[in-house]
Amino acid sequence: MLRRSVSPATAALALVTVAGIGIRLGLWWQDRAFWRDELSLVQSLDAFPASRLAGPLADAQSAPPLWLLAVRAVTTVAGDGERAYRLVALVCGCATLVVLAMLAAALVRHRWAAVVPVLAFATISQLVFYTAQTKQYTADTLSVSWLLLAGVRLLSEGDDDGDGRAARRWEPAWYVCLVVLPWCSHAFMLCAPVVAGWVSLVRYRRGERRLRTLTAGLALPAVSVLAAALLARHLTGQVSDFATYWAGFFGPRGADLAGWLDWHRFVFTDLALRELGFRAWWGWLPVLAGFAVALRRRADIAVLPALPLHAGYVAGVLGIYPFGARLVLFCVPGLLCYLALLIDGLVDGVAGALRRRPVGAVAGGVAGLLVLATCWTTPARLGHDLNYLYGVDDYRTAFALVASKWQPGDVLVVGNGDRAAARVYGPRFHLPATGLLRAIRTPDERPRARCPMPREVTTANRVWLLTGDVVPVYAGPPSRYAIVAPMLDRYHVGWQQVRGRVTVQAVVHGRASNARPARCLDYAPVGPPGSPELPPRLPAS
Repeated sequence: MLRRSVSPATAALALVTVAGIGIRLGLWWQDRAFWRDELSLVQSLDAFPASRLAGPLADAQSAPPLWLLAVRAVTTVAGDGERAYRLVALVCGCATLVVLAMLAAALVRHRWAAVVPVLAFATISQLVFYTAQTKQYTADTLSVSWLLLAGVRLLSEGDDDGDGRAARRWEPAWYVCLVVLPWCSHAFMLCAPVVAGWVSLVRYRRGERRLRTLTAGLALPAVSVLAAALLARHLTGQVSDFATYWAGFFGPRGADLAGWLDWHRFVFTDLALRELGFRAWWGWLPVLAGFAVALRRRADIAVLPALPLHAGYVAGVLGIYPFGARLVLFCVPGLLCYLALLIDGLVDGVAGALRRRPVGAVAGGVAGLLVLATCWTTPARLGHDLNYLYGVDDYRTAFALVASKWQPGDVLVVGNGDRAAARVYGPRFHLPATGLLRAIRTPDERPRARCPMPREVTTANRVWLLTGDVVPVYAGPPSRYAIVAPMLDRYHVGWQQVRGRVTVQAVVHGRASNARPARCLDYAPVGPPGSPELPPRLPAS
């Protein structure tokens, strides 16, 4: 049997891909606590039956129904630990690296050039972080990358074997994905009409498929995408603060020219620095240069990697979907491929001009190093971001500490913004649901000398206070102070610990020496997932 040798470029591409997977596996294996964004979603996955996951989730969360069901299936088998909940995101994030390597290799003539986008993608902080989080963003990057790869294969019909057999092997998978994946990824739902429409238009104009055949093939995918979009629109429409929270990433309606220019500067700079991992806004320049190189080669395929960006931008301008932050991570794989195309074009250009292939290869290597200098996230920067910027709310340690010291008659009060943490970690550490309360800000902002409190608090043997420092109880003071200040004329802090931006305090009877008038709070049971954000308050004793 003949053994096919592996080229050095293929080996390097595989090595970089495996290294990126290793980074993601390492973060997942750390088994970090759920952070606040995860907790809002995990509470519904913990408590809701499978049939309810296709409807409104607790605390105004939204995620694709098939993605939620996949997470539920995994946790049913593997348990309710953090690693089990993050396994779907991990698999999607690692698979994205493999698909991106295939996509970049399919777009270039010199496989060495494909190493650059994969290496850049492997270390982007947000992409690494969300691979080990119970969020759907890695499913977005995987599904959109696969869509682009399938589109490239279909538009390359006949390039390899002359009769289109290779492309026809992709056609069944293409249509199946167009039907199924809109229910797994909101990003795929946005991109599928644009990418599928472009691929179909090109194939029709080439005469590869009849209009009737293409229309029939796209009928069921169109129905699926439309139904998924209507469901997503319905669910996000029930989130009262969705548009407010993401206001900066929607096109500024009614703004003058200066307002529109400022919005474009903001969203594209944010995309360059945070999602693409560039060192400065001018990291866009090699991307644009790569797009120009691709256009000179084959305009039909050159457009494909930019279509997700186009879909996200149009949706943002129209106010359909925010064009920014983690919601546009699905644009990253396609845009990074233009870096490979830039290097690939430079190799061909130099080699053709000087008629010396080695010189072209050297020029490509130098260009690759220069491009990586602008877009590669160094290990030091990646470590800093993962340690200090993303997911450092350690509620698990705080709840474990309270549970280890819990005694009958104790009560735990959390901030209203921390209620999801109590719903997730309270049952995991066997804290009684009747002893979990939340503090809610009152409309009256005037400081009072003796705030009214419910009997559940005043008769408790010991009151535990647990707050996340980045989730304010009300605007102004830190949450650790806002939650304890109304109690200081009756209690004093007997013990306090701050760990991972989460503060735990134990207060015991006896007026504090630093008591002074403070803004009062209302109190209510934490309640199960799905309870209203502002429930009926407990009566004061």
